Amino acid sequence: MEVMIPVPETAHATTPDDLVDPSVELVSRWLAQATAEENRADRAAAGKLRSILADPDGIAFTLEFVDRVARPDSDTVGAEQLADLVARHGTPAFAGRVDGALLRAGATLAPRVPRLVMPLVRRRLRQMVGHLLVDARHRQLADHIDKRQAEGYRLNVNLLGEAVLGNAEADRRLAMTMDLIENSSVDYVSVKVSSVAAQLHPWAFEHNVERLTSRLTPMFQAAAANHTFVNLDMEEYRDLALTIEVFERMLDMPEFLDLEAGIVLQAYLPDAAGALERLVSWAGQRKDRGGADIKIRLVKGANLAMERVDAAMHGWKLATYSTKADTDANYKRCLDWLMQPHRMRAVRLGLASHNLFDVAFARLLSVERGVESRVEFEMLQGMAPAQARTVKSEAGAMLLYTPAVAPADFDAAISYLVRRLEENASPENFLHSLVDLAPASQSFRTEAARFREAVARRNQVVAAAMRDQNRHAGVDFSGPRDVFENAPDTDPTLQANRQWLAAALESGSGVRTPDQISTTDEVDRVVARLAASPWLRSGRRERASVLDRLGDTIERRRGEFVAVMVDEANKTVAEADKEVSEAVDFAHYYARCADDLEWNPTVESEPLGVVAVVPPWNFPVAIPVGGVASSLAAGNPVVLKPAPEVPRCSALIVDACRQAGLDESTVAYLRCPDNEVGRHLITHPQVG
Repeated sequence: MEVMIPVPETAHATTPDDLVDPSVELVSRWLAQATAEENRADRAAAGKLRSILADPDGIAFTLEFVDRVARPDSDTVGAEQLADLVARHGTPAFAGRVDGALLRAGATLAPRVPRLVMPLVRRRLRQMVGHLLVDARHRQLADHIDKRQAEGYRLNVNLLGEAVLGNAEADRRLAMTMDLIENSSVDYVSVKVSSVAAQLHPWAFEHNVERLTSRLTPMFQAAAANHTFVNLDMEEYRDLALTIEVFERMLDMPEFLDLEAGIVLQAYLPDAAGALERLVSWAGQRKDRGGADIKIRLVKGANLAMERVDAAMHGWKLATYSTKADTDANYKRCLDWLMQPHRMRAVRLGLASHNLFDVAFARLLSVERGVESRVEFEMLQGMAPAQARTVKSEAGAMLLYTPAVAPADFDAAISYLVRRLEENASPENFLHSLVDLAPASQSFRTEAARFREAVARRNQVVAAAMRDQNRHAGVDFSGPRDVFENAPDTDPTLQANRQWLAAALESGSGVRTPDQISTTDEVDRVVARLAASPWLRSGRRERASVLDRLGDTIERRRGEFVAVMVDEANKTVAEADKEVSEAVDFAHYYARCADDLEWNPTVESEPLGVVAVVPPWNFPVAIPVGGVASSLAAGNPVVLKPAPEVPRCSALIVDACRQAGLDESTVAYLRCPDNEVGRHLITHPQVG
């Protein structure tokens, strides 16, 4: 039976700010109720987690154990890692007497009999995390679902797996998901588009959409036939636009017009607000055509570390908010905006959060605005069972996001377990506080203050995409040059950049490839001209300035370089674009080297003379630019002999040199065959 919820007295003119105090009071009551009704299993799980967090080395030991001991396929490697881990950390306090003894015995015996010990170690780990994961095998999964349904829960089953790198793995994962959908005990399945098709590179956006709609059509047909709810999940920012486009196209098909399905939005993306508006508008139009509702599952987002690494590697702005506080504020903004009857007429909301303050706020807001029947509360399997049970008793239902993995694929669960451990270890995460959260505790006051701040700032955080790179607009070269910075790769998640690429590939480059020389006399004439080059007497500051101009020129002509590499060297777009970035980096890096020589009076250097740059074919732009730029930085004129397979790439490099102010007396292009003419150049007495 649903419990009555205390609502503010000003029920008909209530704002989200008015619900802050009632939400805090509701959380206090929930915590007291959860503590009173906590069962033995709840206390055991909470106690183990509390022990890990209380032990100074607990998280470090557990993360290393999961990642280094349990992950390796080789029993020998796992045994060596177990012995090393226990030798360095000892037996962690949280392990207790029994597990501590098992750890010590295992660490001693594992290197001697790894095939005997390591299966037992992995089995014990599966036992310890059994409340977080379920067995994906048909009978075991059905039994688990039946048990949880008897307790009043619905389950959202998600197959765990590592990144899909090939078609065989994508086919296997798709088949496993189809088996889930056709399992009569399963009525709710989550699947990522990145798990059912391999090599979904963002450059091929439209192609990816067509591939995915083709591969997902049988899945949606099976879902309709078996009355199974399908939710499209996502992890990476790169999948946001793709997942939304696929979701809308699938449900716009006439055969799926009356099928209800769901999609995830991550509130740690500032893009979430715009995506939410798009989905609500589209769902309303679909509803007007006789279509079914959709469900939007709103989560905070759990891949911040990965997004930071991805942004740093490519030189892009961070796609997510940089602070947890901003994410929390955006979560409240999305709830406030969505929870209006006219916006939810075609949309149901999956409120996915363990933060009881968020849950209480959403519950009160939904009641206040009359949309409580359109809201479903969701939590992770096994993470906070007592609190989930308490919220379920009040809201009337609870959906548990349930990771499933077959024993043979247990290694796929490692990354999931590491993520859950990291969440619990982060002081900013609510789950970290939940282990000892109680009304009037310091943890409660801290979390309540964070909640109040998030509600107050909900309309102040940025609500537009952080990524704004636009290759059509060019690059600003006016910044300071005293510090080297890597050139950013082109961001393929942005539509403007994909349009820029299409235009670049269509236009190509008008640079002509010079004719091939055929005599050694021609080699001698080119070398003689370079040997008298005024560049040999150039100042270091002048060299730096010219090399910076070269880097800027290559950057400005990025599209031409990409097009030529794709056409002549058979590079993929992604490979070619990164290679242009590397070439730009070489030019600016060696400019800084020349700068360093200029301002360091203790370093004396003299040019060597004419330098031959003879690059291979497989990196037709980056390697030759690196050779040319380093030689020029040291005051040497250069003769560039292209690899026979890619003469146009080198011709474009030399054309960029000309544009930067380097004439034929400084950089020469010498296309010659790999016979006696080529050997004459390489062995020329005036060429280094």
